[in-house]
Amino acid sequence: MIGTRAAAAVFAAALALAAAGCSSGTSNDTAGVTAAPPAVSETAPEATGGGPTGAGESTGNAASTATDRPAADPNACTATELTLTAGQSEGAAGSVIIPLVFTNKGARTCVLDGFPGVSYVTGEGGTEVGAAATRAGSSAGPVRLAPGTKATANVRAVQVLNYPSSDCVPGAVGGLRVFPPNAFDALFLPHSGTGCTQPGVHQLEVTAVVAG
Repeated sequence: MIGTRAAAAVFAAALALAAAGCSSGTSNDTAGVTAAPPAVSETAPEATGGGPTGAGESTGNAASTATDRPAADPNACTATELTLTAGQSEGAAGSVIIPLVFTNKGARTCVLDGFPGVSYVTGEGGTEVGAAATRAGSSAGPVRLAPGTKATANVRAVQVLNYPSSDCVPGAVGGLRVFPPNAFDALFLPHSGTGCTQPGVHQLEVTAVVAG
């Protein structure tokens, strides 16, 4: 009887040891497993172009704007080489023709080619009055001005008082601001009168320069 009990106890003890061994082995196996590191991508990050505009691009834009102004012809007469006077005015239907006479006062032969830029102004160095002159006809070609010789362009000035006051909005005029063809500096010709201050009113027209 005792032997049977002893055998049962030994068997129970053996089962307990076996269970403990299995549990210990499972724990050791789990502890020995190391998690794999996250995969590293072998693809390089994509380059982006979202940075600020480069200085080269800004310079390019500035250069493009600057070239909108044409380069001066080195043979063109400059304003400092010319005197400007008015020829004999003539009346026309509802307008007056004012000859612009350019005289070469310089020491070299220079060239006038094309149309002068003309506008009414309040006075010498004053503000522009209304719209600038439109062009009439076509260019007569380059005019070579030797020292002391002359060239002429005609300005037709409309009698603006014939326009309705509400459309014209009349204002005092002290003269004409005249840019010789291909020149960037202007001359002033005194001419008192009245002009339309509204830019949409057609009040001045100019022809191309011709010799004499």
